[in-house]
Amino acid sequence: MSFISELKRRNVIRMAGLYIVGAWLILQVSETLLPIFHTPDWVLQSLVLLLGIGFLPVLVFAWIYELTPDGLKRDADVQPGQSIAPQTAHRMERVIILLFAIALIFFAFDRFILAPKREAGMVAEAVKSVSSSKRLDAGRAEMSIAVLPFVNMSADLEQEYFSDGMTEEILNALANVPKLAVTARTSVFSLKGQKHDIREIGKMLGVTYVLEGSVRKAGNEVRVTAQLIRADNGFHLWSETYDRKLENVFDLQAELAGAIAKALELPLGMGGGDGLVVERTSNPEAYALFLQARAAYRERGQSVKKSIDLYRKALQLDPKFAPAWAGLSSSLAVYPWYVPTAERTNTPVFMKEAEKAGKQALELAPDLPQAHTALAMVYTFQWQWVLAEKHFNRALALAPNDPEVYYHYSDWLAAMGRLEEALRSAQKAVTLDPLVPIFLNGKANALGRLGRNEEEVAVRRAAYALAPDVPLFSNNLLRAYFSTKRTDDIEKLLNETQARDATNTKGDGGDGFSSESRKNIRAYISLIRDPSQREAARKVIGDEGLKAFDNRNNTAYNIQQSFNGLEASINSHLSGVDPVAGLRSVQFDNYRNDPRYIKLLNKVGFDDEGNIR
Repeated sequence: MSFISELKRRNVIRMAGLYIVGAWLILQVSETLLPIFHTPDWVLQSLVLLLGIGFLPVLVFAWIYELTPDGLKRDADVQPGQSIAPQTAHRMERVIILLFAIALIFFAFDRFILAPKREAGMVAEAVKSVSSSKRLDAGRAEMSIAVLPFVNMSADLEQEYFSDGMTEEILNALANVPKLAVTARTSVFSLKGQKHDIREIGKMLGVTYVLEGSVRKAGNEVRVTAQLIRADNGFHLWSETYDRKLENVFDLQAELAGAIAKALELPLGMGGGDGLVVERTSNPEAYALFLQARAAYRERGQSVKKSIDLYRKALQLDPKFAPAWAGLSSSLAVYPWYVPTAERTNTPVFMKEAEKAGKQALELAPDLPQAHTALAMVYTFQWQWVLAEKHFNRALALAPNDPEVYYHYSDWLAAMGRLEEALRSAQKAVTLDPLVPIFLNGKANALGRLGRNEEEVAVRRAAYALAPDVPLFSNNLLRAYFSTKRTDDIEKLLNETQARDATNTKGDGGDGFSSESRKNIRAYISLIRDPSQREAARKVIGDEGLKAFDNRNNTAYNIQQSFNGLEASINSHLSGVDPVAGLRSVQFDNYRNDPRYIKLLNKVGFDDEGNIR
C-alpha cells in the first residue's frame, strides 16, 4: 500500500482538512469578537501561534491512533475486521461540510452586517479621537444644525442630482442665517445612505438640531418634505411639505430652500436672511457633474484626477459655470500631491492651468469665495505670499464659515511662521466639517510642526480611519508612529493594510505600502525592539539603511539631513508650501541664525528675519 493510500486509510488527510477549516473559523470569529472585549493584540497572535503549533501533533495523533467502538487504540493494534475507519471518514467529511457551511454563513454575516457596523464605529472613533464626547458637547454651539442629504424618493434614480441640489441650496441658505452654525456639506454627505440614529448623528457632528427631508418628483410635480429634529432627544420640532410645479429646476430649488430657511427662523428662535448661491448653471447635466466632481475632490487620493475630468465635462456643457471653473482650479492646485513621482515634473503645468481656471472663475463671478480660495492655493504653492494673502482675506470675508478656506489658510500661516495661528485655522476647518480626512490631516500637520507629536498621532489615526485606502493618510500615520516609537502600532498598521490588499481590487500597495516597503519597515521594527538583530536587518535594508538607523539619535546628523532634504525640495519647487512650513517648524528653533537656515529663508521669499521681502 502506498504512503498516500495509508494516509487516506488512517484519515490523516481528512483530519488535516478538518483542522484547517476549524482553525480558520476559530480565527475569523476571534478576530471579530476579541476587539469587542478590548483584548490586547498578543491574545490573537498567541491563538494563531498555538493553532499553528498544534497542526503537526494532530496529524501525528491521527496517524498513530484510531477511533474504535472500544475507544482510542493504536492503529497497529486494530485488526482489519474491527476497523471502523471508513465510517469515521464519512463522519469527518460531514463535519467538514458543516464547518464549511458555518464558515460561509459567518462570512456573509460579517460582510453584510458586522462590517458596516465596524466601519460606522471607525468613523465614530475617529471623531472621538479628535475630541472626547465631553469636549464635543461642551463646544457645541447652541444654535447649530446639520442638514442631512435629502432622500431621492423619485422613481427615476437619475433625479438624484435634484435631491442633492436641494440639500446644497438649504445648506447655502442656512449658512447665511446670523449666529447659526451649519455643519459643512462633506461631513453630512459622508453619512448619505447610512442608517444612524438622530441622537448619534448629533453627537458625531456636534450639533443641536438636525434637518432631514425627502424629494419626490413625478412628471411635472415635485413634493419636498422637511422636518427639524432636536438632536439630543430626537423630538420633532417642525415639519412641512411643499408641492410645486417643476418649471425651472434651479429656481425651484432656490425657492424651496429659501422657504425652509425662513420657516426655520421660528423653531430656531432667530431671524435671518435667505441668501443663496446665485452663481450657477441652468444645465442640469452640468450641475450633476459638478456635484460629482466636488465630492471626488474632497475624497482626495486617486479621486482628484476624477474630479478634474468631471469639472472639464461640466464646463464643456456650460463654459460660463463659475463654480466649476473654481473647482477645476482647486483640483489642479492639489493634483501634484496625488500623481506618480515621475509625473510631478508636470507641476508647473498644473499650476499654470489652475491659475488660469481660477481667474476665469473670478471673471465670471468676482465675489465667488471658492474662486478666491483656489487662487490663494495656487499663489501659496508658487510662494507668491502677498497675492495669496490678498485672496485668502477676500475668501474669508465672503465665506467666513467655509472650512476649505481655513484648511488652506493654515498652510499659508505656517509658511509665515505663525504656527499657533496655523493650528487654530486648521482646527476651525475640522470644527466646521469634522468628518473630512484631509482637514484632519491639516490639523495633524499643524500639531507636528509645533512638536506636539502625541496629539498629532491621535488626529492622524482619525484621518486614516475615515480613508484607510488613501496612501497620504496611511503613510503619514506610519511616520507619526515612528516618531513616537510605537512599534506595536506600526506592526498592526502593516498587518491591517496587508490584509486589506489581499482582498481589494487595487492589488499590492494600493494603500501606499508595497511588499518591499513592508519588509523594510518590519526590519526597522525588529532593530528598534532588539538592536542585536543588526545582521538580519542588514540583509533587508542594506548598509545605507542601517547607517540611517544608527544616526536616528544623532541630532547634528539629523538636522543636516533635514536641511539637505528641505533644500532639495525648495530647489525643485514641486512640493509647494510643504518645505517652507517645515522650515518654520519648532525643529529648527535653535537654528534661526544658522547660515543654512537663512539661506533657505531667502530662497523662498523672506528676509533674514523671516518677513516677506
